Amino acid sequence: MPSGSFFKSFALGGYSFGNQSLAGITFDHVNVYEVSLAVGKLVTAWAKTDANTAACNLPAGHGYTSGKFDVYFAAGMRYGVDGTVTGDALALDGGTGTDFPATAAADVVCTKQVSINTPIDGDAVKQFGVFLRSSAAAAVGHVDFQDVGAATIEELDLTEVDNAASGMQHAYGTTEAVALLTGNPITTCKATNGSATAAATLYVLVGEDSTP
Repeated sequence: MPSGSFFKSFALGGYSFGNQSLAGITFDHVNVYEVSLAVGKLVTAWAKTDANTAACNLPAGHGYTSGKFDVYFAAGMRYGVDGTVTGDALALDGGTGTDFPATAAADVVCTKQVSINTPIDGDAVKQFGVFLRSSAAAAVGHVDFQDVGAATIEELDLTEVDNAASGMQHAYGTTEAVALLTGNPITTCKATNGSATAAATLYVLVGEDSTP
């Protein structure tokens, strides 16, 4: 039978505490998704129309076509934005998240979403982890888990797992995992890498019990 482990510990001032209640989790099958995420595009000529509408220019040779984009900037990010590509011009509208930054912002990175088939029954999950790994220590990313109707079940902001203090924030076990993902079964996730300098790898690791 497949199994996993999940420990929480804390040490300070000569005191230490460990919670073993999540150790040795068992389940009957494992779903492991390891997906490469290309670098995002640092855009130019950023022009904001309103909170969720903007236009910009992609770098030459970008290779993007129209579709759904995630947009990263210093104040936050906006995901699931409709992007219309005409040559090197990108028109952005809609989405969810932080309001777009002001016109002439120079730190905006746009990344077209990657759609990944990730069938997950949230009510059967016993262990769940989502991690982003990149050679860029400050890399960030985003993943939006959706049901068959493209409704969001859960969306997560990601930081690089090996260097950022928050890189392990999306590790969940037992009831915590079920509470996060309960609802309609997940069929896909939409993921992006917010770094314009280095590619990243997304890891979605799931332990499910079909007879919980």
